[in-house]
Amino acid sequence: MMLPYKILLGYILLLGNGSSVVESFSAPIIRHTSSTLPSSSSTSLYGVRSTARRVRDSILSRDRTDKDLKDGIAFFYDRSSKLWEDVWGEHMHHGYYVPEDRTDHVQAQIDLIDEVLKWGGVNDGKLPKKVVDVGCGIGGSSRHIVNKYPGCTAQGITLSPYQAKRGNELAKEQGLEDRASFQVADALNMPFEDNTFDLGEWSVCFT
Repeated sequence: MMLPYKILLGYILLLGNGSSVVESFSAPIIRHTSSTLPSSSSTSLYGVRSTARRVRDSILSRDRTDKDLKDGIAFFYDRSSKLWEDVWGEHMHHGYYVPEDRTDHVQAQIDLIDEVLKWGGVNDGKLPKKVVDVGCGIGGSSRHIVNKYPGCTAQGITLSPYQAKRGNELAKEQGLEDRASFQVADALNMPFEDNTFDLGEWSVCFT
């Protein structure tokens, strides 16, 4: 069902050398993808329209609003996170491969978290009690940290409703729902009081 959408977006990128070409292709794409999606799929339809608009605006060098950027990030992660979980597991980041020939990728991901904690001096002094995980994905790092440090709690934030929901599902499955929770929130406008946490984890991505 989504194949025509992907192909037509490719046409925009290939043919969008001038504003007249882009404008002439963007409206048909929105109409075409609207007709190929189920009428009940309002979320998917919104995503198709907003994606086509963002591609067109990028080619035309139009400024995107802060809301446009956040909506685009949320849309991307809502649609891709299940695939990433299937491929990478609950830790949606790379691993610490020492020695270089190691093949246990899940353990390498966990080792990366532990190495970052060591590099940050977390294990050298007072152990963390309240952690904020900014850009938490589906919460793998948060759940590892609360398991590692007894009595520690973690709150994760992400722009993706899917990721927040999935993170809470996994926390419940692992018996950690009272120690790790996840919500939709903006890293630039976090819904927490100052000095709430004694450890912060930031995940950086480029979109």
